[in-house]
Amino acid sequence: MSRHLGYVMTVLAGCSAYSVKPSAPTIAAFGPAQPELGTVCVIRRSMFAQAVTFAIHDNGQLVGATRGDSYFCYLAEPGPHELVSHTGDSTDHPGYARFMVFAGQRYWLEQDHENNFGSVTSKLGWLDEAQAREKIADCEYTIVVEAGHETVPPAVPVATLRE
Repeated sequence: MSRHLGYVMTVLAGCSAYSVKPSAPTIAAFGPAQPELGTVCVIRRSMFAQAVTFAIHDNGQLVGATRGDSYFCYLAEPGPHELVSHTGDSTDHPGYARFMVFAGQRYWLEQDHENNFGSVTSKLGWLDEAQAREKIADCEYTIVVEAGHETVPPAVPVATLRE
């Protein structure tokens, strides 16, 4: 293995403050949403960077994380939300998404990445329900079990609005 490739693999498999484990889904990815809240599902399906854990913060709150082919869902108060997707690595370039949550609605977000010479850049993109069903088919539901200096989110995370 070349030294450059070894470096890239080390960076991509680097340590993260975030750990996840497979779980039975605590929030359904499809079907009726709760009438007073929105439901957001983050889906990650990628052949590369399987060992990298990506955390998602909504309005500054840790709501979940993915590793490998995985997904999680959380509830969100109606109103403006800003998502940040990152690995927790100082060389990471976070992905951002801003959107408005409406009560009783579902949202599906694809979490992807780019590798720029060993630096992992997170990419976020919206999916419709049909795309989400296709992407989620071979994914495991995950919950955060370790979050470094942050509080681990509850089994059913709720993202609140910023004050």
